[in-house]
Amino acid sequence: MFKKIMFLALITVLLCPAAALADLYVGAAIGNTWQSATVDANEVLDNVTEISENSTGWKIFGGFKGQGIFGIEGGYRDLGEIETEPDGIKFTTNSKGWDVEAMAHLEVAIVDLFAKAGAFFWKSDSLLGNIAEDETGTSFIWGLGAGVSLGPVGVRLEWESMEVEHLDNLSMLSLGAS
Repeated sequence: MFKKIMFLALITVLLCPAAALADLYVGAAIGNTWQSATVDANEVLDNVTEISENSTGWKIFGGFKGQGIFGIEGGYRDLGEIETEPDGIKFTTNSKGWDVEAMAHLEVAIVDLFAKAGAFFWKSDSLLGNIAEDETGTSFIWGLGAGVSLGPVGVRLEWESMEVEHLDNLSMLSLGAS
């Protein structure tokens, strides 16, 4: 998957006119993730348990913002690990993956408001007691944010929601620089 994304990025750069390359950006962000799940493992627990935990996540991203309102962005993120012990049984989960989104921008002076939606290619490792489960999948991701341009450097705050199969809710609020 990584090789395919890098190949597509290289082809895009090679085919773009030099003026369009000025609209490329890269960045990184760190933030808080919210993860909630319904744990239903009858062989380990006697009942269904709701889990809601926070963790620290991070991401790296890059994109292209053209002269119009539309752009594209992609990146890699690690949504952190949650660890809890419902009914005395240890439960941990960690989700990470690649994403690509179409974006819409609205610039007001130095402020850039944006919305995005796309695909999240995730991998999740979970452990409940002594039962390990590794899952992968592709799901929907969307988000909203605002950024400020300070010359060639930008700062942005954004909220994103991802749908991962075994989690009821997975979202991230992050502060980043590009």
